[in-house]
Amino acid sequence: MIKRWLVYCMCLLLLCSSCNTYTTFYSKTHVEINSEKFSKIHRLDLSNQNLNELPKSITKLKDLRMINLSNNMNLDIDSSLRKLAIHQNLEVLILDSLDIKTIPESIKLFPNLKQISLINNPGFNLSQILQQISELPIEFLNLKNNKLTKLPENIKALKNLRDLNLSYNTIKDEESYSYLGELPKLYSLWIDHNKLKELPNSTGELSQIRFLYIDHNELKELPDQFTEMRKVWVIHAGYNLFSELPPEFTKMKALLMVHINNNQIQHIPKVYETDKYALAGLILDNNPLPETEIQRAKKIFNGFFLLSFKQELY
Repeated sequence: MIKRWLVYCMCLLLLCSSCNTYTTFYSKTHVEINSEKFSKIHRLDLSNQNLNELPKSITKLKDLRMINLSNNMNLDIDSSLRKLAIHQNLEVLILDSLDIKTIPESIKLFPNLKQISLINNPGFNLSQILQQISELPIEFLNLKNNKLTKLPENIKALKNLRDLNLSYNTIKDEESYSYLGELPKLYSLWIDHNKLKELPNSTGELSQIRFLYIDHNELKELPDQFTEMRKVWVIHAGYNLFSELPPEFTKMKALLMVHINNNQIQHIPKVYETDKYALAGLILDNNPLPETEIQRAKKIFNGFFLLSFKQELY
């Protein structure tokens, strides 16, 4: 009874937790610099302001921790970073949609930088960028929507990396996932919207991660090696092409929750009746399960913390 109570508490924690980034500082985000608030501006959003250079007053801020420079296409990144270098406590740098090809040496002027976002900069030199940031304490790297097809080997140098967003790319090769398997602190990985018809066997080498996002792909089954991900807690596998609930989930000793909504699931394998497993939460919304299978599933998963079969009408 105590063990089940602990599992339920863990599931509740997982439901309430978030893998969102840029939330290191919860103060108000400012979109301009007010001279009366030099000491109060910790989060600054200068995105979409058609800037050619940063305002001079940015050097007067007392404790800047996060800055968003996205979508200022005429902004010189090197001179901007050098002007920002006075802010040694800067931890979050957002450089989305800037047509970045490389990162200047000046990125190394921020010894406490933990989060970098480079969304929508297709055509950049990822190997060069990783080399420039390899000595920084980067914990989150957002590479979403960059037309990436593989990862360079030097990504292994990011030993502090916890969260990696690779959404909206097409990374399908074995080597890329092998490299990620060597990141000791990797906690969350997004490979959703990667047009994956199958997962490389090397995803099994991601034995350190806790949260995995493989939703919005074209997956019909999981490789046998997938079960080697022995620490994963939560898997998001919605919007794929699974026709049955993957039996591999019963072999994953730490797996507590699976989101597998909006697939083609019509059957629950018998192994879910006969085996013991850690799984305690299951979202099966918008799957064509026949009523007989739904009733059977309710009996099989009777003790689950969360079980859902909702069907949305369009």
